Amino acid sequence: MKNTVARLFRIFLLSSLWLLVNPPSVAQVGDCAEGTAEAFLDTGNVRARIFNNGPLFWKGRGLNTYEVPKGSGVHSMFSSHMMIGGLIDGQLHMAASTYGPYEFWPGPLDEAGNPPSDCSKYDHIWEINNDDFVQFERDGVFSENMLNWPWHLGAPVVDGDGNPDNYDLQRGDRPELLGHQTLWWIMNDRGNEHLWSEANPIGVEVRASAYAFNFQSEIGDFTFYRYTLINKNAKPLTDAYFSIWADPDLGYSSDDYFGSDSLLQLGFVYNGDNLDEGWYEDQPPAIGYTFLRTPVADADLIDNNYDGQIDEPNETLGMHAALVFFGSGGPGRDPSTGTHIYNNMQGLWGHGVPHTYGGLGREFSNSVTRFFFTGDPLTQSYWTPFRPTPNSESPKPPSDIRAFVSSGPFTMAPGESKEFLIALVWAQGRNHLDSVRKLKNIVASMQATPHSYFTTGYQPGLLESPSPEPSFVLGFDQNFPNPFIYETTLRYSLPKTMQVRLAIYDLLGREVAVLAEGTQDAGIYTQEVDGAQLPPGIYYARIELDHLQFTRKIVRIP
Repeated sequence: MKNTVARLFRIFLLSSLWLLVNPPSVAQVGDCAEGTAEAFLDTGNVRARIFNNGPLFWKGRGLNTYEVPKGSGVHSMFSSHMMIGGLIDGQLHMAASTYGPYEFWPGPLDEAGNPPSDCSKYDHIWEINNDDFVQFERDGVFSENMLNWPWHLGAPVVDGDGNPDNYDLQRGDRPELLGHQTLWWIMNDRGNEHLWSEANPIGVEVRASAYAFNFQSEIGDFTFYRYTLINKNAKPLTDAYFSIWADPDLGYSSDDYFGSDSLLQLGFVYNGDNLDEGWYEDQPPAIGYTFLRTPVADADLIDNNYDGQIDEPNETLGMHAALVFFGSGGPGRDPSTGTHIYNNMQGLWGHGVPHTYGGLGREFSNSVTRFFFTGDPLTQSYWTPFRPTPNSESPKPPSDIRAFVSSGPFTMAPGESKEFLIALVWAQGRNHLDSVRKLKNIVASMQATPHSYFTTGYQPGLLESPSPEPSFVLGFDQNFPNPFIYETTLRYSLPKTMQVRLAIYDLLGREVAVLAEGTQDAGIYTQEVDGAQLPPGIYYARIELDHLQFTRKIVRIP
């Protein structure tokens, strides 16, 4: 008996020591109530409803709001949600949801990974906007938004006094203003039980920003979302993915198609025909999520950014998968569990089977893919909903769909952070397919200079500047596509108000088209060149910006 007791005591002692060195990966969750804060991102041409517990645009209370153009009463997105999932000690840990119950709660995690005892005091979305700085320029008075900026919770600050560990407005510190309006909130996934995914919490703190620009140019039609993830677990999160799920409802909900473009890191939705009845009518737009900033990838023997190189220095993750759900039964149904979502994050069907190229992503070919409907909608080629198989005689009917994009895989060590920047891009062309063309051209320009869309409206020394506009870099980009057949897009950016003249010349120096002429404010602009107006050949696009001139060679092919 004594030997048995001694043996049990040794087992207890060794177990206690092991737990001391290897604490459990799952801390106790709290008993926080669901966050109730909401705010509107509405400085530009979009009015978007923002929440502080994971969902965007709709949270089950009242109507959804992603109104474009602002004031039109017409909406381009019903609901969206950010999700995180990965493995800790080989077990799935996740924070995810579609329509609730939600799995993020207001507030930070402490250094041990524990949630606040009372999350309600963090149930807030903070705002900073251009008017706050204009008021200070005019009156020398700090606004309530500036005074109450939660820098102590990690809200970003532009350091004006050389001390990064304080927030002193009198000495020049300022809230970080992205675009012309920034909303900021903080949330965690341990505030309560995970009733939707039924997975263990990760122990992640999320610092989130939503921002927009107040420009009359196309950038006023976009919204941006930056998520900084911090692993407050005592163990690493491995094989992790960051995802955005969306229920688009692009105007009328039941006539949508989905497409993806891995090179543009874009998953997009467009109208199945040229009539969005009762909403956008005969000029349906297109909308899509694109990743503008993702973390550096692990050494994983994967060409994560699709540049033909594997594990090169500073290779970023990019978009890993872009999928569509049709809402019906079978493998293509809407995800309903954490396991389904984690499989989707990896580019698999919910039951773990790979997608295959063609048809409806299964049982057509043996070619595995993580990207759905990658053909060109403009030519209605294979593989698109218009032509799901090479010999299709009829398209797949448009429907009420759900969309999903993910980035990964990545590892987060204890205390490590990862940042993701996503843009929700909206474009309206002459018809439903022209909207897709315009959307892709815009995103191609954005991917060429993503830093242009991640600008702060305040820099130290603002008091000496006559305008608090974001600091764009002067530039004139090469057209895309080039060469082109039908249309191509030129893009330029202005750091301040300037006189602009953009014209096209032939090889003999004769002016054949004027695309822009006049005074333009600081911002990013695009101009389209209509190939139908130009015979095939070589041309030159010349832009004059005040006293400066830039030239780009453009080529139209038959």
